[in-house]
Amino acid sequence: MKQQKKASYSGRYDIEGRYAALLKAGEMLLCQGYDYAKPQEISKRAGVSVGLFYRHFKNKQELLTAIMVKHLSRLHQEIKQQVQQESDPVAALNLVLYLTLSYFQRHQGLIQLFFMQVGYGNTTATERLRNTRQNYRDILEAIIVAGTAQDRFLVVDFEIAINSIVGTINWTLYDLLVVKGSQIESEQLTPRLLAQILRGLGAKTETKLKP
Repeated sequence: MKQQKKASYSGRYDIEGRYAALLKAGEMLLCQGYDYAKPQEISKRAGVSVGLFYRHFKNKQELLTAIMVKHLSRLHQEIKQQVQQESDPVAALNLVLYLTLSYFQRHQGLIQLFFMQVGYGNTTATERLRNTRQNYRDILEAIIVAGTAQDRFLVVDFEIAINSIVGTINWTLYDLLVVKGSQIESEQLTPRLLAQILRGLGAKTETKLKP
């Protein structure tokens, strides 16, 4: 009996666990509809008090930002681990596209959250999201710089090239999932996106990619 009380007592102060529970509950409800995801309902689903919700987040926008940061960080870590083993810039770019599409194929409800025009909370939350997104751009920049140095790409302005790639990915996902309500098929979509992006990079040679 004492052990049970002790476990319950320590659970009340499991900060990381309760924070993770809020993120999970918030993601589930936000994917169902932003207006329906009220702090009271999110807290109830997470098994915590509303007061705890407001200890972590000032509003739903900050919760949404935290969810985005969590998933983007996971995706970027997965990409970094695999891309660093690939020396060919075209193959590396293909890998970035495939891993990105595959991730959102597994988490298709996230796309609508990412495109919600609701703001991202306070300055700290917005800066955290901006830094997380910058990690993805840094990965792309390293690939483009390497490809240009190897005379595989013809790129004059790296920032514009990165913006073009990110924009192509974002609007493809938005059109596919939000506008058309279709499903992501990463195996089929990756080569189509890669061909379009390589044209924009002025790619001079083709690389036979592993299936």
